[in-house]
Amino acid sequence: MFDRLKKWISIKKSQNARMILLLSIIGFNIMLWFVSSLVTYIIDPSLYGSIVGSLWNSGITWMLEPGFYDPTVGVPIRIISIIVIITSMITFSGGIIAYVANLFSSIIEHARQGRNELFIYDHILILNWNSKALELIADYRYDDLVTDIVVLSNLDKGLIETQIKGKLYDLNQRSTIKHMNIIVKEGDVYSKHDLDKVCLEQAKTIIILSSESQSKDDKLQNPDILSIKSLMLIANSKLKPHQTIIVEIRNEATVPLITDKIARDLGHVEQIIPILPDEMLGRLIAQTILYPALNNVFQELFSFQGMEFYSSQEKKFDDVYQSNPYAIPIFNRNGYLYLLAGSEKDTRMHRDTKLAMPRNISINKALKYPETTIVIFGNNNKLKFILDSLKWFEADANTKVNVTLVPGNDPLTIKEHLDGISKIDTILVLSDDFLEPKDYDSDVLITLLMIQEIAKAHNAKIVLELLNPRHYDIAKSYNIDNTIISNQYISRIITQLSKNRSLYPLYVELLTYDSDNTSYEIYTFPVKEFILDKFPISFSSQTELIHSIYDNSEHEFMPIGYIKDNKLRIFSGNMDKIEEIILDNLDMLVVVCK
Repeated sequence: MFDRLKKWISIKKSQNARMILLLSIIGFNIMLWFVSSLVTYIIDPSLYGSIVGSLWNSGITWMLEPGFYDPTVGVPIRIISIIVIITSMITFSGGIIAYVANLFSSIIEHARQGRNELFIYDHILILNWNSKALELIADYRYDDLVTDIVVLSNLDKGLIETQIKGKLYDLNQRSTIKHMNIIVKEGDVYSKHDLDKVCLEQAKTIIILSSESQSKDDKLQNPDILSIKSLMLIANSKLKPHQTIIVEIRNEATVPLITDKIARDLGHVEQIIPILPDEMLGRLIAQTILYPALNNVFQELFSFQGMEFYSSQEKKFDDVYQSNPYAIPIFNRNGYLYLLAGSEKDTRMHRDTKLAMPRNISINKALKYPETTIVIFGNNNKLKFILDSLKWFEADANTKVNVTLVPGNDPLTIKEHLDGISKIDTILVLSDDFLEPKDYDSDVLITLLMIQEIAKAHNAKIVLELLNPRHYDIAKSYNIDNTIISNQYISRIITQLSKNRSLYPLYVELLTYDSDNTSYEIYTFPVKEFILDKFPISFSSQTELIHSIYDNSEHEFMPIGYIKDNKLRIFSGNMDKIEEIILDNLDMLVVVCK
């Protein structure tokens, strides 16, 4: 019997030591109460009249009122009362106070570590933590609506919070933090219990970030296995139709695995979006090499700041084009109309006055892209997609793009690969995929030093790929034409998709060249080659410029902005507002076309 009791206590102690401690404190003091009351009644029955009277007037009084000491009673009872008072002060009052203090301390510690349970809904849930997460969170500061962000990671909560505070401070955007509530929780992203604590099934969007701890020597056959595990657990939860799951992956082979085996089998085809950053960034880098001004265009359009892309299943292209002065329709795809606007409210605006007639101008629809020579330093997972895009562009633009790959940045390797090249138009320097965060971009910056004389000799443009935005100022000091911050770009795309998953086909189309002129892309054309009239050309409003070009090009070119004195302006606000816009032969137009 004693062994069974001892076994039971041992099990319960292991399962819930705090509860066993509390019950022990209470049990001991109840026993103290009964024994002391019984002994005092035996010593002096006439003092309390009965056992019940002794229970309520001796032991319990001494325990609850430790300062109560009656010198009028007999010496034996006084000794017992002193023993009970001292014992109860230690085991009862002291024990309960210590227990409650420990309980409060535990609650505070759980809150500090992010282990307490949340009650939240319609939030952005970020699972895992990598170098893109900071950029992702930072971009939400431009969101007009209050954004609740919850991060669940097995990393130290304090470390992540320090990184977030540092990032927001660096951006000097402390005044906009009111639009974000950021909660960091420590936990296991493969634990349903921990996912329930961060209200998985109430989240508006779930973002699964890939692990960056794997290296070239990783023995896993699929580097996305950890993301797949998270997705399998989440996809089998009670997801609601409006919830979106964005999965960052690193391997092309993972895409059909997610779309065909997980999303389709579980009926979440529209909800699960696999993002392959290397592919999207490779396409974007290729376009930026060919049209350098696109770097600034993409930075604005892929962010909550300024004009953004929106989608609508109700609105028609011609209706927006004719009646809304605050939005620019882009194209129709799969039942959606994609358009540019400053806010959701702007997509619903209507023109109060009659649309003015566009002016007649001559548009050159047979633009030629000259043969170009590109030298690429470095090799990472984006290179394959860069080269594919350049080949597709050759067919699309009926031109020639000469590419030379230089595998190293030492003088001998550079000389060996560049000897015999008479003209270089653009030099691209790619960042290594497998560096530790503290070493990000070190290879790029060293290469930058090595190619200064080469770029100067050929009057070539230099395009750098950086992973850490902190290194932007270093690159800028060398008068670099374009700096592409990869993590920043992909994070901005993810933030946009977290608010509107129907934008995914838009991004894919805009970043992909085709050989049959069926898809739309963004281009920057010199005005002197695009418009065949005499310069300068003056327009009375943004609307007049947009409609004049779109109508006179037989609806082939939709202008969305222009570049003047190296400053980009994307059309925005009330585009009917009277203002003189003067274009001359040194300016560039930003257009969407096939």
